[in-house]
Amino acid sequence: MTKKHKHLKKSTRGVEQKKAMPQRAFFLKRFKALVIDLFMIYTPILYVMTYVILGNKEAFQSNQWAIFGCVLLYGVIDSLFCCISGQTPGMRAQGLVLQNRQGQFPSFFLNLLRFFVWLLSLGLVFGFVFPFFRKDRKSFHDLVFSTQLEEKNCERRV
Repeated sequence: MTKKHKHLKKSTRGVEQKKAMPQRAFFLKRFKALVIDLFMIYTPILYVMTYVILGNKEAFQSNQWAIFGCVLLYGVIDSLFCCISGQTPGMRAQGLVLQNRQGQFPSFFLNLLRFFVWLLSLGLVFGFVFPFFRKDRKSFHDLVFSTQLEEKNCERRV
């Protein structure tokens, strides 16, 4: 190897190149974050509404307002987490952060609208498949509200 090539090899060693995360891994992280949020936030809301407030599951299943109230409360809590820290507990566990184009956390009302557009797009199925057809991996609700879910560069404490 010539001196010229050794010099080039040395100069590229110290440079840290940011590698693009494979799409499959990114979607897996988003899915894991959703599952964590559903179990940590939504499941306790459902339990309290079903057994503490209404008394039994039949009363819950027949009361559409209670179901809507649970979804609304989950959306409010999710939006509060996202506007205060940019992360829900699931996003924090997976190292993801929600930001707008300027790198700031979106406002509470923007997050709440984003939540209901997410809910609508998932209900109509296209919200689930939309990111698979985009190179930037943005979901429909992220595209509409100019937000982005990114990996947070943090090291885990051991």
